[in-house]
Amino acid sequence: MAEIFMQNIPLSVNHVEIVRSLADILHNPPFFDADNGDFEQLTNFHVALHRGKNLRPGNKHNGNGSLTLPDPSIASLFLQYYGPLSFNRRPLRCENNRRVIRFKASRHRPRQEVIALIQSTPYLDPKAQEAREERANQLRAVVRITDVQFGWQCRDDTFSIEWRPELRSSMASPPSLAFQEETSELWVSLGGSNQPLSEDEDVGVLVSMVVVSKFSRVESLAYDTSSGPRPAVLFTFPSAPAFELHRATSVAGSSYPPAANIIPRSRLTSFSPSHEKVAPYTSLAMRIVCASRGDFTEFKRMAGVANFPTAIELPPPPPSRQLFAESALERIHRWIARLPFVVGFQALAILNNLRLDPAELWELRPQIMSLLNQHKEARTSEILRLFGPYLQMLGWEIDSFNSDEDPPRTIQDCLRRATKDATPLHMALRNQSKNPGWFNCHHVTITPTRMVLDGPYPDQSNRVLRRFPNHHDYFLRVNFADEELLDYRWDRDVDGAGFVRDRVGGVLKSGLDVGGRRFEFLAYSSSALKEHAVWFCAPFTDAEGVNWNADAIRKSLGNFSHLERYPARYGARMSQAFTATEPGIILPLEEINMTNDIERNGSNFTDGIGDISKDLARQISKKLQRRPGSKKRFYIDPSAYQFRMDGYKGMIAVNHRLERFDIKLRKSQKKFDGESSPLIFFAQSFYRPKPVYLNRYMIMILETLGVSTSVFVKLQDDAVKEVEAATQTLATCAKFLDAHGIGTSYRLSSVMLQLHKLKVGLQSETHAFLNLNDPFLDRAIEFAANHVLRVMKHKARIPVKGSYTLVGVVDVHGWLKPNEVFVCIQNRDEKPWYIRGKVLVTRSPQVHPGDVQFVEAIGSPPPKSPFAVEMFPNCVVFSSLGDRCIPSMLAGGDLDGDEYNVILNPDLFPKEEIHPPAEYPPASIKDLGRPCTINDLADWVAEYINTDILGFVADQFLQLADQSPLIARDPDCIKLAELASKAVDFAKSGTPVSRDMIPKLRFPSYQRPDWSAGEVGTGRNGRLVYRSNRAIGHLFRRIDLNDAERLAARQARRQRAGAGHNAEQRAEAKLERAMKNLVITGPARNVLQHPISLVLLPVLERHIDAASTIPENITTVARRQFDAYVSELRFIATCNTITWDPLTEEEILMGTITAKTSQPRKRVSMMARLRNQTDELVKRIRAELAGELTDTSDSESDDENEDDLEDWLLRSWAAWQVSVLRDKTFGGKSFGFVALRSIFECLKAIEDRDERMSYVA
Repeated sequence: MAEIFMQNIPLSVNHVEIVRSLADILHNPPFFDADNGDFEQLTNFHVALHRGKNLRPGNKHNGNGSLTLPDPSIASLFLQYYGPLSFNRRPLRCENNRRVIRFKASRHRPRQEVIALIQSTPYLDPKAQEAREERANQLRAVVRITDVQFGWQCRDDTFSIEWRPELRSSMASPPSLAFQEETSELWVSLGGSNQPLSEDEDVGVLVSMVVVSKFSRVESLAYDTSSGPRPAVLFTFPSAPAFELHRATSVAGSSYPPAANIIPRSRLTSFSPSHEKVAPYTSLAMRIVCASRGDFTEFKRMAGVANFPTAIELPPPPPSRQLFAESALERIHRWIARLPFVVGFQALAILNNLRLDPAELWELRPQIMSLLNQHKEARTSEILRLFGPYLQMLGWEIDSFNSDEDPPRTIQDCLRRATKDATPLHMALRNQSKNPGWFNCHHVTITPTRMVLDGPYPDQSNRVLRRFPNHHDYFLRVNFADEELLDYRWDRDVDGAGFVRDRVGGVLKSGLDVGGRRFEFLAYSSSALKEHAVWFCAPFTDAEGVNWNADAIRKSLGNFSHLERYPARYGARMSQAFTATEPGIILPLEEINMTNDIERNGSNFTDGIGDISKDLARQISKKLQRRPGSKKRFYIDPSAYQFRMDGYKGMIAVNHRLERFDIKLRKSQKKFDGESSPLIFFAQSFYRPKPVYLNRYMIMILETLGVSTSVFVKLQDDAVKEVEAATQTLATCAKFLDAHGIGTSYRLSSVMLQLHKLKVGLQSETHAFLNLNDPFLDRAIEFAANHVLRVMKHKARIPVKGSYTLVGVVDVHGWLKPNEVFVCIQNRDEKPWYIRGKVLVTRSPQVHPGDVQFVEAIGSPPPKSPFAVEMFPNCVVFSSLGDRCIPSMLAGGDLDGDEYNVILNPDLFPKEEIHPPAEYPPASIKDLGRPCTINDLADWVAEYINTDILGFVADQFLQLADQSPLIARDPDCIKLAELASKAVDFAKSGTPVSRDMIPKLRFPSYQRPDWSAGEVGTGRNGRLVYRSNRAIGHLFRRIDLNDAERLAARQARRQRAGAGHNAEQRAEAKLERAMKNLVITGPARNVLQHPISLVLLPVLERHIDAASTIPENITTVARRQFDAYVSELRFIATCNTITWDPLTEEEILMGTITAKTSQPRKRVSMMARLRNQTDELVKRIRAELAGELTDTSDSESDDENEDDLEDWLLRSWAAWQVSVLRDKTFGGKSFGFVALRSIFECLKAIEDRDERMSYVA
């Protein structure tokens, strides 16, 4: 540190001006390292302007000051240019002032507090700080209000007041509205009252009920200025605001807002018992009445500063319509309870999801009952399920969502269309799957104010649900989330833990009433718990007359008596039965042999893994592939499987010394005494290698160990170039989609490769015979590229070519020496090859410098070694010798299914000495000291949601490493690594990591590195960001996501009907649709002229008469298949969005969600659900086209009737024609890809058949 004395500073110059002038010098050459470009973190410095003893009135300083620099060499260089003895002295002036500031070395040493400030904070532009403070000052005013009203926005654009609190002007703190700039929140206080701390004290607690909404959650504003001297403001929100109870110290006579809170704010589900009854329905619209026109003017000014939406003018509301009166709600719920459950669930979903108000739903009651009498419960339920998306479209002009018909304009229109869509063919598609690994699941989400109903839609089942195949509608998957359907996140001054205990714990203990059934908390799976989801069930009687409820099902799972005092461990072991798995298979096992684990020095070398014979492994492979509805197709027989069986779990791997159908399990794999079922359930089969992707944690660890930033930059630049190249040709795009698992539901990569073989190319391809000028496909490819680049930018997910992610197994024969591994890689249609030499192994997530280690790969299997008999293709085999097993050194790994990164790229090898691996004592298990009850398990789930802070610990690790010169070797980072290990074990141990155990960041809490800003932008909620100088900061800044194309392409965003949609245009569109829907007596001209049709016709003509008339019955079925597909796709688009807008067809085709979110993990979960649903839908359409009326197995099966292949081809050709004719309809384009997939698969089947026949001949 060095201090420079400043003189002759113009008195008119302020602190901001002098800092900015100095920054222009210090952040440019020669003080700025130009070789590093924008990688360099800007030098921080400190400026103090002296006031002196005799400061004149109006002056802010006396013309002198001090400049403190972090490095004496920088200070010396600065004085060479600007000091008194400098050669060719450079003048420094501030802005337009002509006075030259003089500099010389200070006689004083820098103050300790100044040194600490420079070291602990990055450089911040004072102009930005000044603007932030100015904005805060402009939002400090408080608006007085006289009334707060919650209600319902009716379809005639009027506001029906449904609830209002009693506001009294005599309150200790009168009702008011305030803008909180620091948290970007709007606070509407309903007034507060004083509650004394004791009878003898004037100091008490001011208690206020407050409505809290983020600025960004104000969807629209409307003003009512015609109500005399007290104008009103109507707010609408996309989701309910927060209802809170604020407590603050108060002195008698003080006013709101208080100076300082002494008790955390409390989250509420409602403000009163009367509010509780209507809050689930009336929280999206709030009207406030200002106390005066002056208050209204002040609100408008601050609304502009806060960037609220532009307001419209609305008339005063009419008298309350009492839409949600207690009697109206009770009447609706009594009727719903009498309906069959599947129908009642959908009716309740319409009400709870705010599609209709009670009066509108009650008015439909006769029609719903008529549908029920006419179509029975299954079809009536389906009609109401499809009714929801149409209601969401009501009143909006959504041309791209369905241009075959005008958007629905009335509730009756919506119901008519839903009834039309729920055809027998659509019902068959919904119920067609023979795969017992999937079922249609009903979902419920509990938010702070309401219960949202969703589904049913395809979900992977578990072994409990498969025990009751005829009672799936007695089970609910229940999620707990905030109003925006994201995970709970709390500001530091909100008592979120208390709210979760009350809200989540209350629901788990008291149960749910849904559709006339009482559902009780059952259990959870480990993966579902991470998403804050659990299973509920209602009592039922099975076919044998056995009565089942939640308690009976739990007792039937096995003997957990040894775990009854440990709720976390009890829940974790029971969760094995609820893990999503493929249906079980019966193996020819004579008995299960138990064997001891290989343990040494307290280290278990076989933790979680058992042995099976080679013959048994082959039997498993064969059975998994031949099971009805299975998608599995192995190009080699796997040597390792992850399984669940009774009370056992983990891995089984081939042991060539076992004979016939032997299996040996180890003690570490037994978790409880199971139900003695002959079934074994497989969660994963490991038969192919996976790529290695870097992530932020791995990069931070490798940077700590000396790997240069330039190495990561080159890998990312290469990856970005590949993404850019993927948009140029169909062949490169197919390879790109396949590598990233995009478009898998539609087999897009396969379809693109087939089109490429037919010389079809994208618009820019120069060597194609025909080019596709298809904006839809171009946008879809842009969506895919945007998805990959977004994850690369925000997660540093960068591929490492030539390296592999492999499941870990163990050399039980003791052949490998300590620290040796055996790795055999075998790709499809390739010979196996063996890795030899020093390689780097690791396991994600890495939070400790010792989570990466070097091992020695032995190469080709030596003669007489066990690997000469069994090569374990696409596994990494660890040694069972040595003092400690390698997996346990890698982020606490084991062998129960953990996968390990095997890195061969020497550029990523640490240049410094490998850090010793971490070793932590086992986490203590929470012991109740008594048998736990289901209420204890409910309390544990609530505690898990409250203290599930693994993500926070990991993020804190990254930020501390970013701010410390020791990077991940910083002692606080080492401590965070240990806390992360405990947080991982929390779900099993029940021992939480409290936030006060987590080390503090080096920089102030409101300053974050730029890479941590997230997708939604920087500087939100009062936070400032600085340019990170770590590798992940450089990587983050090198990718500039261009959202313009994506935003322009979101044609399905809802828009108010405009003047362009007049009656004449609608009539023309209707005529055009009628022409398209004529029966196809031969291919229409525009079908034949389509580029894909032109290249397909010569190929199809070899097998069918593609240019001639298609039978009417086939075209009729094709149109019905299309309609069924579109109606289901519309539902998928509305139920898998993370915003309130439906997904676009491009997003569905690629299986991506483009919307930004503050919680990317939520998008990952929704994308998985989206892909599951589209995968099932596409498989069922494809099965219809192939003539497999009740089969959904993949095309690679041998079940096709070879005599019907030409019929299959003709049906697929008809489906393609329909897709071309109706390509403007939502779903038309993607249906075309389903048809193309079916055409190409059929052509391959015909080719195989003809080849076999020619061989026989």
